[in-house]
Order: sequence, then C-alpha cells, then structure tokens
Amino acid sequence: MGDRIKGVIFDNDNTLAKVYPGPKGYWLNVFSTTVKELGGSLPAGREEEYMLAYYSEKDFSARLKELGLSGGREAFQAAKMEVDARLRLALIQEGKSHFFPDAVELIRYLDRKGIRFGVATFTSRLVVMAAFDRVPGLPRPAGIFGWEDSREKKLEKPDPRIARIVLEQMGVKPENAMMVGDRLTDVELGNRSGMISCLLKREDEDGPLVKVMEREIDEIRGNLSRVEDFDKVPDFQVSGLAELIPIIEGF
Repeated sequence: MGDRIKGVIFDNDNTLAKVYPGPKGYWLNVFSTTVKELGGSLPAGREEEYMLAYYSEKDFSARLKELGLSGGREAFQAAKMEVDARLRLALIQEGKSHFFPDAVELIRYLDRKGIRFGVATFTSRLVVMAAFDRVPGLPRPAGIFGWEDSREKKLEKPDPRIARIVLEQMGVKPENAMMVGDRLTDVELGNRSGMISCLLKREDEDGPLVKVMEREIDEIRGNLSRVEDFDKVPDFQVSGLAELIPIIEGF
C-alpha cells in the first residue's frame, strides 16, 4: 500500500497559494488597471458590470468598444494577464500573497516520499515560481503549465492535453497520478486525463462557492440525465491539503 501515486498535479490559485488578500477587490483592480493602461475609460460606478461581462464572455467585444478599446477579447486578456502578473509579484514581495501552510507541508511530504509534483494553472509561471522562492528550501515543481503555455497552445482547463503535458514533464503516467484543485474544472481535468481527482474546499477562502460546488456534485450523482457531467465528480473531497497524506498512503 502507498506506492501507486508517483505524481501529483496541483492547481495554483487558492490551492497552493493565497494569491490575493481579497479576490473581488483584487480582480476589479486588475480589470480597471488593464482598461486604463490600454487607453480606455470605465464609466464611474459601472466597473463591476464591465468586469463581469468580461468573465462571462457575454457581448464583451461590444463592451470593449464602449470602453474606447479596439482590440478583441484575446488581446485584452493578454494585457490583463500582464497586469495580473505584475500586481501579484508585488503582493508576493510584500508578503501579502503566499503559500498556504498545508501546501508547504504536503510538498515537503511528497519530496520525502520521492513523489513528483507539478502545477497546472492559468497563472503566470513567474508568479508561481516567485511564491516558491519565498519559502526557503521548498522543492520546485517537476512540471508546470502556466498562462503563457495556455496562450501559446490555445488550451484551457479542463482540456486533458494540459495534464498530459505536465505529466510528460514529470515522467509520470496518468494512472499513477492525482489532480488536486479548488474548482470543478480541476476535477474535470483530472478525470478526463485518467488521473485520480480531488476537490479542495477552502471554506475560509471560497465561502458560499464551496456549497455551490457540493450541490452540483450531488445533483450530478443523483441524476442519470447528467451522466455527461460525471467528470465533474471528484474521487475525493478534502478541506485541507494535509488530508491528502493518508489518502496517498492508502494507495
């Protein structure tokens, strides 16, 4: 027992790292800064409305014109990711963005056991590695897929090709690997790739979203008409990364 798992792939944001002190305020700042740096202008009091249009992808091309911007969503997203990386790096240097203690504990455990780990995220590689650099002696990932890779290869979660890329870097087969993340897209990525999947539920961070995900999982399990969504159902659910240690030991 305990020798099946040879590798673990983690999501980054809210799984390994607390990347912003207040999610809503942080992303609104990123969005507003991006619009301003691209030469656009946000109507006062409607900043959140336009930000939600971007994330929901509803008529955002038309919204861009309203903001005085001529580029498409892809160009805006590229600029937004640059702003995001810059602001996050500043938060890391200020100590406001950091690894969760249970992430450090689990990574050190994996290192002692000779289990490789990787990161699959839509966050910049620079940001991911900067957080590692802040923890003395913390092992580095054997594989990584960041937003730069997503942009270059036109891949986003839960596309299983992302997992295959990271697993190849790690030298681990999917049947010997576990995918861990805090969103159902992470669970889908793991299941569609033939990996063991685990949903991390940080209630202190995500609050109501945890209940929303739990309800969706229960609905899928209890409704045969949603069999096409079964990839969203995790093999395991945990409230902290340290809970994965006995699970890994049990394989």
